[in-house]
Amino acid sequence: MKATLSLPHRATYADYLATEQNSERRHVFIDGVIVAMAGGSDEHNAIASRFATLFGVRVPRGCRSYTPDQRFWIAATTRGRYSDGSIICGKPAHPAHDNQATTNPVVVLEVLSPSSEGDDDGDKRRDFQSLVSLEAYVIAAQDARCVKVYRRTERGEWRDAPDVYRDGERFELPQLTRTSAVDEVYDDILDGAGRSLLR
Repeated sequence: MKATLSLPHRATYADYLATEQNSERRHVFIDGVIVAMAGGSDEHNAIASRFATLFGVRVPRGCRSYTPDQRFWIAATTRGRYSDGSIICGKPAHPAHDNQATTNPVVVLEVLSPSSEGDDDGDKRRDFQSLVSLEAYVIAAQDARCVKVYRRTERGEWRDAPDVYRDGERFELPQLTRTSAVDEVYDDILDGAGRSLLR
């Protein structure tokens, strides 16, 4: 996230929704500020697309994989957020003030990029972890063949450290019918040393 829409006052969520409806770019709503989202690199977009494919063929009936265009409302911090991918089971739940935002993802995916890494594994992660429905927050590097998964404990609390998966390893995610391999995420996108195969 780089550009900030200049406003003479703190924006309301209604201001944010009006901006979203009239813009070709997506924005997030953070503490009364409307922030335009930067476009992803070739690697970022390819990895996010690979996850969408993996999610799509592994979600059971009643669950669906969602694209990066799905907006989320974070009530705990009154923020509007997007992710690089998500899984929602059952009917999407919407807040009364925004029928295009949902509040009940089971899995959220973020592909790290230099401009958003601190947020993706910082405030944004904590925002999504405040949603009671969320069971896993997935972070995929775009410069290394590495997937991290933050999970809840059996008591419903978030573990402090993520499970980390590298080449040759498989990982499972809540609700998906089978495991995924790190190789499936990165093959033909990054080589074994994490160098791009797209350039």
